[in-house]
Amino acid sequence: MAWVRGAAAVAVALTVLVSGAWLLGYAPTLDPVDALAGKGEIVEVPALSGLARPRAVADVRSARLTPRVTTAFSLSAPRGAVISQDPTAGTKVREGHTVVVVVSRGVTRVDMPDAVGKPLAEVVGPLDDAGVAYAVEQVSSEVVPKGVVISQTPEPGGKVIASDKVRFVVSAGPDPRPVPAVAGLSREGAAFALGRAGFVVGEVTARDDANQPVGAVVGTDPAAGTVQPKDTPVKVAVSDGPPAVPVPSLVNLAADQAVAQLESVGLVANVSGWMPTGGKVVTQQPVAGTPLRPGSLVAVGVGSG
Repeated sequence: MAWVRGAAAVAVALTVLVSGAWLLGYAPTLDPVDALAGKGEIVEVPALSGLARPRAVADVRSARLTPRVTTAFSLSAPRGAVISQDPTAGTKVREGHTVVVVVSRGVTRVDMPDAVGKPLAEVVGPLDDAGVAYAVEQVSSEVVPKGVVISQTPEPGGKVIASDKVRFVVSAGPDPRPVPAVAGLSREGAAFALGRAGFVVGEVTARDDANQPVGAVVGTDPAAGTVQPKDTPVKVAVSDGPPAVPVPSLVNLAADQAVAQLESVGLVANVSGWMPTGGKVVTQQPVAGTPLRPGSLVAVGVGSG
C-alpha cells in the first residue's frame, strides 16, 4: 500500500510539471498566469497618421487590435485621412486593445470677417478658433485710430482655410512729432501753431520776462523740438512783462534827482507841487519799497522843504 501511495504522488507531480510546461509554452508573455487569465500578447500600435481610413482600419486589425473610428474637421488634412490616433504609434499594448482613429471630415473653412474700420481684436476670433493664421502689418495713420483695421486680404464674405494667406493692415496711430517753436507769438498765434502741428494747448501761465512784451509767449512745456505723441497737451507760458522793482525812497531828494532815480529803475515820475524846479520831494505815492512793474507812474510831491 505504501508503494501505491508513492507512485500516486509521483504521477501527480509529473502531471503538474507537464501542465506548467504546456501553459508556459501557450502563454504569449511566457507567463502561465497570463494564459490562465486569458490575456493576449503584447503588440505595438502601428502609425496611422495621414493614412486613408480603410488602410488605417486594416493596419489596426492586422496588429490584432480593435479600431474605433471617430471624425473631426481638420486644419489641413483632406477628407478621409487620419488626423490622429490614441494610443500613439509605437505604444505597447495587449492584443485586442482599442485604438481610437480620428479621421478628417474635411478641411475647416471659416468666413473671412468684414474687418475694415473695426478694432482687429474684435474680428479675428473666428480665425483664431479655426486655426487660420494671419499676418498683421502696422502702418502710421493720422486719421485711423490705433488698432483699427485699414485694409484686409481677402475681401470679406468668402471662405478661408488654414493654408490661405490672410493679411490685415492695422493703424499704429499717428507718428510722434516735434513741438513747434512758438516763443514770441501771441497766445492766439501759439494756439494756432500748436493745433496745426497736432497738439493741444494745455495750462497757460504768466511769467515775468523783460525780453518779451506782455502777452507774448516765452516758452512751452514740453519745450520746442521735443518729440511727443499727437494730441499731447502743451503748457504755454506768456510774458507778464519785466519783473516788479521796489519804488526807491525819494523824500528830501531834489526834484531832478528823484526823477533820475525813478528813471534808472524804469519807473515814471509824475511831479507836482508849488516849486517843481529846485524844490525837494516832500511826498511820494506809492511809498518807498512798494513793488511796481517798469513803466508804472510814481506821484512825486515837491515843495520848498
